[in-house]
Amino acid sequence: MNEGDVRFPVMGEEQLALKHEQIVTRLLNKVYDYVALVDLHKNTIYIDFDQVSDLWDWTNEEHDYDEARFSLTDHFILPEDCETFIRNSDRENLIRQLEERDEYIFTSHFLQPDGTKNVKMFHYYYYDREQGLVIASMEDKTSLLYQDPLTGELTRRGFIESAEEILRDEQRTEEFAILYFNLRGFKAINDLFGAEGGDKALRWIPRLLRQSNLHPLVIGRLNADHFACLVEQKNVNEEELMDLLHQTYVANNRSLDLYAVCCIINIPDEDRNDSVGSMCGAARMALNFIEDEYVKPFIVFDERMRTHYMERSQTAAELGAALENDEFKVYYQPVYDVRTGKIASAEALVRWQRGEGDMVSPGLFVPVLEENGRISQMDLFVERSVKNFLEQRHAQNQPIVPISMNMSQMDFYDKDMMASVLLDVSNTTVPLDFTRFEVTETAYSTVAENNRNALLDMKRIGVKFYLDDFGSGYSSFSTIRDFDFDVIKLDMGFVQKIGTSIKADGVIWSIIAMAHTIGTKVVAEGAETQEQVDFLTDCGCDYIQGYYYSKPLPEHEFAELLNKTA
Repeated sequence: MNEGDVRFPVMGEEQLALKHEQIVTRLLNKVYDYVALVDLHKNTIYIDFDQVSDLWDWTNEEHDYDEARFSLTDHFILPEDCETFIRNSDRENLIRQLEERDEYIFTSHFLQPDGTKNVKMFHYYYYDREQGLVIASMEDKTSLLYQDPLTGELTRRGFIESAEEILRDEQRTEEFAILYFNLRGFKAINDLFGAEGGDKALRWIPRLLRQSNLHPLVIGRLNADHFACLVEQKNVNEEELMDLLHQTYVANNRSLDLYAVCCIINIPDEDRNDSVGSMCGAARMALNFIEDEYVKPFIVFDERMRTHYMERSQTAAELGAALENDEFKVYYQPVYDVRTGKIASAEALVRWQRGEGDMVSPGLFVPVLEENGRISQMDLFVERSVKNFLEQRHAQNQPIVPISMNMSQMDFYDKDMMASVLLDVSNTTVPLDFTRFEVTETAYSTVAENNRNALLDMKRIGVKFYLDDFGSGYSSFSTIRDFDFDVIKLDMGFVQKIGTSIKADGVIWSIIAMAHTIGTKVVAEGAETQEQVDFLTDCGCDYIQGYYYSKPLPEHEFAELLNKTA
């Protein structure tokens, strides 16, 4: 009998044996919890074999399809997954999905009678489309959730659950700590040794941890080049940790110094029931408190960091509502022409004013936006707010000045975001010279690797670009060599050191002269004193931005300022 000749249901003994053989032949070399044949026309299911549990043994049995899926929810599917499972496995949904893509896959979490949690993948595909016959299978994918396929260590989820199991064991009286590691400059390994060499290095890290005197109880690769381990506090020795965090990686007759930073979170008894996931998040944040990673590449988590982490966690929780409630506003900080003393342009800056009137520091919410992937949404909000502001004033014949907006490096990974910005700047009633974007060196390096064409497309139609925070990174000169920036913004760190030393003043003179030599204008950020303004004027700086002239202003105040100075 050919596959197309199968009719369902067929309940004779010989026919059932034949059906079994056909299904097994198609699914050879696969290991499933169960395999079944679903008749979408008759809403029935024939279970060819199953090994789910003794509670649910329907091998060689035919049942109503809805009875079968509701039985699964009654006995095995986690309560929080039941509604989704019922929706995914609905017959009408299956028909729609299979018509669109020939197969349909979804996952659900199982809770076994012994308390074990598993991840099950349900896979549906047509056996005979005309007859409405679909092969359905369920496969355990738990190992993929808990074991990192590259290193063989635990994934983030596996590490969290394993560490929490140990911490919550009342029989264990040891004092524990979590060590969170982040490799520095890992890109250099991939550049020098290739992707395969990079993978070997990642597998090498857990071996180093196991061979160390930390004697880790649990190791996890949380993401990319971030690792964590649960240890006993008595095994943490700062001198030994210093050595561990600086290694020489050797492969293919080449060697490379490998550095890492680490946060140590000591866990008091009263915190042993806390979320390990939150501890890891706090540890990752705390790495930013390391002042010099070469002198002391580790830090011990303390109350100051805890307070900062709690503030950021609260900020993250409130962001969604703040975006919906229009609590974010665009402010404008004027930039003044040194020669004329008049407003030459402005920078658009986002500010968050909570409903009760409290202002939230950008230093608090901008990093959170970057971490949760919403920074591009915010940048697009700023861009469109500026566009509307300029277009409205231009239409009313009111004075306008060029306004620059910051672009995050994450924007260049978001093709929809870049397409939206390009569409906006191409379809505005305002001359394109008034639309400008500020890009940091870090963001530009991302652009150069991923989507440099986006900048070039905007540059070709007349959009101007600023290199922001010039001098704060390590690749400034190669950056201005490789891209034709219209303006360089001198990092405020230079401005604040004016008058502190001959060397500091000489560097500023040299940067401004160099910029003019290559035909680029200079904006100095952060000027606050007469001394700073006078020095920058003597150096030939083109524009100055800072509190000496004006703080960032709400839109209506900035509009009034433009009207007064027109």
